[in-house]
Amino acid sequence: MRQRESTRKRLGILSLVVVAAVAVALLWPATASAKITLKEKIGDKEIKLQLYGFSQFEMRGGDGQSAQGGLFFKAQRIRVGFNYYHGPIAGKLFLDFNQSHTDDSGGLPKMIKDAFMAYKWSNSAFIRLGMIKTPLGMSFTVPGWNLDNAERNALDKGMVLERDFGLMLSGRLIGQPKDKAMKCDGTEMGAERQGYGWGYDIGVFNPAGRSSAVKWDKSILGDALAYVGRIHYDHGPALHIEAAYGISEQAGGPNTEDYSVYDIGIASEFDKWELKAEYINGHNILGIRDQDQNTISLTAGYMVADNVQALIKHQQSSADSPSKGTSDLGNTYLGINYYLSPIKYKARDLQRQKIVINYILASGDTDNWTGKWGYLDDGWIVQWQYKF
Repeated sequence: MRQRESTRKRLGILSLVVVAAVAVALLWPATASAKITLKEKIGDKEIKLQLYGFSQFEMRGGDGQSAQGGLFFKAQRIRVGFNYYHGPIAGKLFLDFNQSHTDDSGGLPKMIKDAFMAYKWSNSAFIRLGMIKTPLGMSFTVPGWNLDNAERNALDKGMVLERDFGLMLSGRLIGQPKDKAMKCDGTEMGAERQGYGWGYDIGVFNPAGRSSAVKWDKSILGDALAYVGRIHYDHGPALHIEAAYGISEQAGGPNTEDYSVYDIGIASEFDKWELKAEYINGHNILGIRDQDQNTISLTAGYMVADNVQALIKHQQSSADSPSKGTSDLGNTYLGINYYLSPIKYKARDLQRQKIVINYILASGDTDNWTGKWGYLDDGWIVQWQYKF
């Protein structure tokens, strides 16, 4: 049996190498593009509508991906978005056709990723109402097309409060140097704008039903809410640091415990390096008293060529279950990001069209993991992304 499993793993690694080589050969001539922007001036105001989107198609394999460990194909994200701007007013509608059209956890069908209106008084104060990313989780608030590896591992993503329907007051670029004079547009949700100065987000939402750490139960609407706050500081690409805290009341349904979570993150891009560290800690997961889990994520990327990045990302989780005890689990991503036909050789423009090759190593208490989520065996992913 052990020999058979060992042979299967070797064949899985060989399959990954072959599939990756074929993917690179087939996808070499891909081209790049940017957002499509339509403008019209009415009176003294300009109305602007932006159309954009991206898709991610994948080949996966390994025992950590399926019961048989063989090759299979899937799509991860198939998204189209629309941003509207008219003076101080902005709006966003972001759809994912690979999500449920009927599950309305949080207050809207899951296929509606973002749907909100915004009013901007200044960089330091803009308000939004609708379905939006709650401001907790440094890696979670990075756009899905701009991730370092092929996916968000639920070891940390499972603990964030996810997208939710509510009201949020935000500010960016507070105290920025006068010679920078950068602006935000009122749709920012995380650290996607590499600016200067302080930022904040304060929000109140429905119970965080899209979070894996919270059970969606409509019977508590009007009796329970979620509250989230974040503060961050930026000094261009060289430094981003943030801290956030959130609570979703009655996280397992009526009269259950509140789920609380906090997150601390730091990121830096300099020369050919990209470094990130993040810690997230969740308490009373799914409203179960003392069902706790924490994860530390460490990421290092290095540009080995103008359009090739080598990457390692390690996530180490500890779980404390009142019924199953304590345990630890590690997931490590070894990756290559191959950027196809860049518009410009800058980090965010490189990310538009790419092939991501990841091998995931599972370590720790894989046989008796008492926590939630994560890979319990090795696996691999080859992902092709295009973005416009």
